[in-house]
Amino acid sequence: MKYTNTIAENYVVSAILNDPESITHLKGEGITQSSFHNHLPKLLWNKLTKLHAMDRNHEIEIYELSDDIKGSPNADELKQQISAVRGEYAGKEFLKSHIKTVKEQEALRQGHMVASKALQSLEHGSSPEEVSEALRSGSEAITGILSSQADWKNAEQSVEEFTEMLQRIHQEKSEAGIPTSVHWIDHYTGGMRANELWVVAAPTSGGKTVLMLQFLASVLKLGKRAVMFSLETDADRIHGRLACSTQNIPMGRLMGNAGEVMCKADFLKIKDYVNDSKKADSLIICDSDSITLDDIEAKLARISEIGTFDCVIIDYIQLVELADGKDLPRHEQIAKVTRRLKQLAKRYQVPIITASQLNDDGRLRESRAIGMDADVVLMIDPEAGDIGLAKNRNGERGVKLPLVMNGVYQRFE
Repeated sequence: MKYTNTIAENYVVSAILNDPESITHLKGEGITQSSFHNHLPKLLWNKLTKLHAMDRNHEIEIYELSDDIKGSPNADELKQQISAVRGEYAGKEFLKSHIKTVKEQEALRQGHMVASKALQSLEHGSSPEEVSEALRSGSEAITGILSSQADWKNAEQSVEEFTEMLQRIHQEKSEAGIPTSVHWIDHYTGGMRANELWVVAAPTSGGKTVLMLQFLASVLKLGKRAVMFSLETDADRIHGRLACSTQNIPMGRLMGNAGEVMCKADFLKIKDYVNDSKKADSLIICDSDSITLDDIEAKLARISEIGTFDCVIIDYIQLVELADGKDLPRHEQIAKVTRRLKQLAKRYQVPIITASQLNDDGRLRESRAIGMDADVVLMIDPEAGDIGLAKNRNGERGVKLPLVMNGVYQRFE
């Protein structure tokens, strides 16, 4: 397959023929020579961008009449073709969709090439890890092609985005993050915003999972969808903790500890929880104990194809393995994990909530990159009976929040 769209490619170069300054915009959107598959638009792109670089826009405006065209072997035919392409332009309103189409076709061509190379690698005896790494690199290249956001913005563009952000915050009230349901945390952070990486840190058994599940319960209560990767706790126990917290059933009673028995009212609450959970169908749980970062990326990609999600929870960083990082020092492995989690938050425009263990000296375990990549870091101190706001990229930090874990009902209060 060629994976091309002649109409879209012609329209992109038609924009240049009618407005040579469009080249700057197109380059900012990632259009390059490789964006074109058909001969004429690729030829025009190469010729016109060279003229533009030499400040010869006046020649672009009459290019079909230029000496360059007159001197070609098929001058008359080429002149008619360029004139026809020029006539296809119908304004900037339609340019955006044609740029999108051109880039989608380029991404398909790239994907076909990556897949072909992967098959050839398998046939030549490459290991699954090597093929996986090749596919991941290819996937990143395809994502780069599809990106419609220029790597730079001029003052007018960036200031316009700033004013739009203020409007969303103060007029439309649409910029606020998803509430965590914990008042003090929402007060200082503004909630869990899209693109953000949150890290809940605590000593072993210090309440990391409890706090993240409390956030998850808030997401689900608001009718939003979430994906949870639980590398330590099975799916049934996750629902047990959620039911305990949301239905006010003591955890010991729910789990039958020390001979505790659930009463009829408890069973009715559980019935409501189960029915509501099934009806909403808003929580996906992956509870494999040996999941890799590549697995997480692949599963999110598949889930996004069948529906949207508003939040991702990963419990926890130190348990996430790297398929291609066995030879790296441990701190570099962790740094790679947090960096890619931040990238995933931006790619899917959702908050990603994860957790980290703390060293004996109260520092994030194994890598400083955890704190560097995170937007919000919450440090649970069971002995002091508070949660420290160690990092808060968009607000005050260093605050001690008077929150203590209520183990009976699996939540912080």
